[in-house]
Amino acid sequence: MTLGTGIITACADSTSDSTSAPTSTDEASTPTATSVLETIQERGYFTYGLEAGYRPFEFYDENNELIGYDIDLAVMLGEKWGVESRPTPTNWATVIQSLYDGSFDFILGGMTATEERFERVNFSIPYMDASSGLLIRSDDGIADREDLDGRIVGTKAGTPSIDQLAVTQEELGIQYAEDVRTFPEDTAGIEALRSGRIDAYASSVVSMLEFTKENEGFEVIAFKSERWADEYTCAAFRKEDEDFRTAFNEAIIAMRDDGTLYELQEKWFRTTFEDLPTDAPTW
Repeated sequence: MTLGTGIITACADSTSDSTSAPTSTDEASTPTATSVLETIQERGYFTYGLEAGYRPFEFYDENNELIGYDIDLAVMLGEKWGVESRPTPTNWATVIQSLYDGSFDFILGGMTATEERFERVNFSIPYMDASSGLLIRSDDGIADREDLDGRIVGTKAGTPSIDQLAVTQEELGIQYAEDVRTFPEDTAGIEALRSGRIDAYASSVVSMLEFTKENEGFEVIAFKSERWADEYTCAAFRKEDEDFRTAFNEAIIAMRDDGTLYELQEKWFRTTFEDLPTDAPTW
């Protein structure tokens, strides 16, 4: 099945870390775009930042091996560039600062492109849809955003869903039972929903559908508004690493053209997303 890019709205991530992009002094100590590419070729591998609890983008299997859509995509990138790919699990709330601190070469972790993040990083062309939804318990009386009135809601820390939940209250004139609860990763938030500590959990549609495949009694409903736009999953690069970002974009375009990107999507999402924009998000 092929889905368009306008499937529910919102998704995985808008880092809460308020540190801005480095000043020119900071940039002087960060490798330039050309040196990043040369360094990768010379050392034989690249590193990328992610949060290892975001199914099916990246998560640990029963053998404690890190697997997922982003992991396979990185391996394919490495094959194209003739180098090894090395994931670097990190705290998602500070992932952009860790990028500028030199902890890894770029971010490939199911990141949603947002205006706030664009102030600090440049995005690749989209390689996945990043729409969001609400995970709820079936037959719990929640069928739309209006039904969140008086309920306890949660989401992952550092994601666009935080702002979208706030917009929902203001737009619809409703009030949650308490402040939005945030969790370090989706697995913790979903467990809170399962145990009845929250009534709805906002996150990526694709990651939550993954959960409902193996867990009866839960469903995903639309979480969308005209107040926020369609969202897309992109890799993120330091502002000065334009050559590296261009190389990534060219690789994604090649994977689209030969169909290997869609094969990965079918593997991990059981559908393909062939109507993604061909331009990188900017503001």
